[in-house]
Amino acid sequence: MSDHLEEQEMEAEALEAIFDTAFEIRSSSQPFIWAVKLVPVDCGGDEEEEEAANHVMVKLVVNVPLDYPEESSPELDLEIVKGLSEDNKKELMAVATDEAEANAGMPAVFA
Repeated sequence: MSDHLEEQEMEAEALEAIFDTAFEIRSSSQPFIWAVKLVPVDCGGDEEEEEAANHVMVKLVVNVPLDYPEESSPELDLEIVKGLSEDNKKELMAVATDEAEANAGMPAVFA
């Protein structure tokens, strides 16, 4: 098993532990694709309660390059689920991209 693969699998396990049902593996073979639903108020997976409690919701979609994390940063995208404009998306993407670049070389999707 390559070091990259092992680190990526360990990061997926950590993300699942941190985000529980909000973490989704969209592609379980390399290159991996992960998604994390982000909301202001976490309702423990209760979708009806989550819908009522949150006026905004996004999914951070992460395309994991084969040589991540040592050689390259994750490719990030945001899917607007509820309540945000395209301008909001651009602002959030700038913050996420800056954070990914600041953590280059280490597994840091959770950052």
